[in-house]
This record gives sequence, structure tokens and C-alpha cells, in this order.
Amino acid sequence: MKKHTMMIAASLAGALALVGQSTAQTPRGSDAFVLEMLGQRGWEVSCRLTQDDGDVIESRERGRGLHDNGRFAIGDVTGGLCSYNVPDQGELRLTMTVEHTGFNCPFAITEAGFCRAYLRPGQSGSFQITRTSPAVTGS
Repeated sequence: MKKHTMMIAASLAGALALVGQSTAQTPRGSDAFVLEMLGQRGWEVSCRLTQDDGDVIESRERGRGLHDNGRFAIGDVTGGLCSYNVPDQGELRLTMTVEHTGFNCPFAITEAGFCRAYLRPGQSGSFQITRTSPAVTGS
């Protein structure tokens, strides 16, 4: 019984350590920019984002396999520009978090309020990241 209890305690401690790591990597608050990508083959998404302190963050994700995903999660974003490229034999779905964030949706809003775009083979282009309201800053 002691071994069983010790194993459960060790498992819980490990799980809590992992939870702490994953939440530390995701910005919180109304100014976090979150863009998720899911696609097939050699797609590419890059963003150049400006933060409220004037810093410019450049991020890029690429897919290579049959089903690859990527994610940008950046805090204090005031705006920016993202571009995408989908190969002739690929496809790409972009999902941007806009609920409770203050960001405008640059795509059609579908599927239970998600800001989402389905990009077809051979498509490329860009979209602007804009805010509906200024970033909330602490006092």
C-alpha cells in the first residue's frame, strides 16, 4: 500500500511540474496574440508583430509532414502582419484566438465563434493583425 501511495504522489508531482511549465509558456491576458496552424505538406506562416513597448517580434512556422501543426503565442502585441504560403499539394487551416483578446478577426468567423481560415493548395497571401481596443496595461 505504501508503494502504491508513493507512486500516486510521484505521478501527481510530475503532472503538476508539467502543468507549471506549459502555463508559463503561454502569455495570459487580453493582449496575448495566439495563432494556431494545422496543415499538410510544406506550408509556411510568418508574422512580424509589434509589441506595446515598440519591440518587433518575428516568428515563423513551417509544416513538412502529412499533418503538421504550429502555434504562435506572444504577449503585449499591438498589431502586425502575417503571411502564408500553401504548396500546390498541401492545405492549411489558420485559427486565431480573438474572444476576450481585443483583436479583430482577419478571417471569416466560423465553427462556434472561432476566427478561422481554410487555405487551399497553392494559396499565398497576408493578413493584418489589428486591435479593436488598445492593449490593457497595468497601473
